[in-house]
Amino acid sequence: MKKLVLSVVAASALALPAIAADVMVPKAAPMVAAAPATPVFDIAFGGVVMSDYNFRGISQSDLGPSAGAYFEPQINTAIGTFYVGVAGLSIDWRSAYGFSDPNAEIDFYGGWRNTFGAFSVDIGAIYYYYPGELFNVDSDFWEVYGKFAYAFTPDFTVGANVFYSPDVLNYGQFAFNNFREMSGVYASGTVKWVLPWKQTDFGAFISGELGHWWLDNVRSANTLLFVDPSYTYWNAGIGLTYKAITLDLRYHGTDMNRTQCGNFLLVGVNNPATKWCEDTFIVALKFDTTLNALK
Repeated sequence: MKKLVLSVVAASALALPAIAADVMVPKAAPMVAAAPATPVFDIAFGGVVMSDYNFRGISQSDLGPSAGAYFEPQINTAIGTFYVGVAGLSIDWRSAYGFSDPNAEIDFYGGWRNTFGAFSVDIGAIYYYYPGELFNVDSDFWEVYGKFAYAFTPDFTVGANVFYSPDVLNYGQFAFNNFREMSGVYASGTVKWVLPWKQTDFGAFISGELGHWWLDNVRSANTLLFVDPSYTYWNAGIGLTYKAITLDLRYHGTDMNRTQCGNFLLVGVNNPATKWCEDTFIVALKFDTTLNALK
């Protein structure tokens, strides 16, 4: 498949500012600065350059480099953060391989997220837009999602994600060829451990994901093109951080062989695109911050 869900999860603790005239502090007691109040309005933004754009185990940039950026206004309330955003990434679906070769992938998304002690939740929807496609093809589709995480310690977090689409890649548009809508459910578990790095402004973490994409059979002219195209995806890697910059070194893999990938992508076994499903190592340099963090 051909997408990315580029989203940023920002959890903030809400605290009221202390007023010195309201509190009598013994002279022997140390003064403790109060945490600043969470701003009502904020904007998260960032960018990425990477050696390959991989979405759920399948290259979207023909195994070549890709770049992207996102912009996400946020409103913080007593019941959580509401957000909308737009993200864009360069992709390469070559028409020579039989694909519609759009100019880019543009993701429009929005939702709500909140933190309840050690538990965090993020619920929303995303629309994948592919401008400039050839052959009158329209691959645009949408998903709804839920992302959940629990921090056993400040440095160790496990998570669970679920995404649902009623028609992945808009296969229903080919009804005249007896294609039917191909619904999909993607579910995964994640783990992240922040390493005990003691250097100021520097950090490091290890993280991984194991997921499965349940997809309907692909059918054309009453003939099954691929029975049960569902597959398992995983990634594992390390991130090195400096302030708002992250260098991510990650290995991606699926349980598909080249024949299964060719059927899954509907391009044939000998098509060069079947290499898109092969295990791969990707280097990504990311920048993530918020408007208020720069003040």
